[in-house]
Amino acid sequence: MIKLLNAAFTRLRKSKIFWILSIFSIGFALVIINAQYGDMRDLGESIEIGQLVLSYPTIIGIVIAIFISLFLGVEYSDGGVRNKISIGHRRKNIYLSNLIVSSVVSLFFYAIFLVIMIAIGIPLFGAGTIPISLILMKLLVMTLVIIAYSSIFTFVALICSNKTIISIITILLAFGMTFFSTYCYSMLTAPETIPEASMENGETKIEEVPNPKYPSPEKRKMYQTLLDIIPSGQTLQMQERDSNFEILLVYSLGILVVFTGSGLVLFNKKELK
Repeated sequence: MIKLLNAAFTRLRKSKIFWILSIFSIGFALVIINAQYGDMRDLGESIEIGQLVLSYPTIIGIVIAIFISLFLGVEYSDGGVRNKISIGHRRKNIYLSNLIVSSVVSLFFYAIFLVIMIAIGIPLFGAGTIPISLILMKLLVMTLVIIAYSSIFTFVALICSNKTIISIITILLAFGMTFFSTYCYSMLTAPETIPEASMENGETKIEEVPNPKYPSPEKRKMYQTLLDIIPSGQTLQMQERDSNFEILLVYSLGILVVFTGSGLVLFNKKELK
């Protein structure tokens, strides 16, 4: 396992996609800081640094999908898996080492973002008012969400053999989860009533009427459960103060266990060409 990890991290230093996404993480933090500083300066808005550090997670799944699909996608096309097995490495260790590297790198991308945001954001916006205990809980949730994302995309990368198919599936999956989570979140945050205009005695009258798109209690429960399970749905809830963060931790651990366990079983049975 140690030799596999050393080899992977050595290859990582020469990986163009690793450095590109690292630079992207830095640039994304600077863009957000610049935009928020402009709002504070021009509009007098109060900026909460505790919320800004959680702005990257909304797209972190797409970043992870791109990295894993390109970094692990060559394991079969370059003969990496076959060579590792031929020199005596166990399939279980190959799978787990790739998962570990993917998770560490994905967390590294987020860590870069956090360092830039804290180093520049706190002097500009102040330390904020969100309790540190809540921020730490959210960061713990985000850590497990990132690892859950990594387990899903590592599963795809090591079960599929075609580099192109791996890239298509992982990136579409990342976008699909993001869009679906956004839809569920929009349904949960839909107003119960909406204004409706009507004419009465030649005058326009506006009154509140029930929102026909407001979900029933059963549908709200379904949307909330889906939002809690899907990693991208968890990231959307990071902006809230009263989410059930403990259940999010459980769901992320469940995703990690299910996809890693399934991946180990299928990868062990996979026939190599």
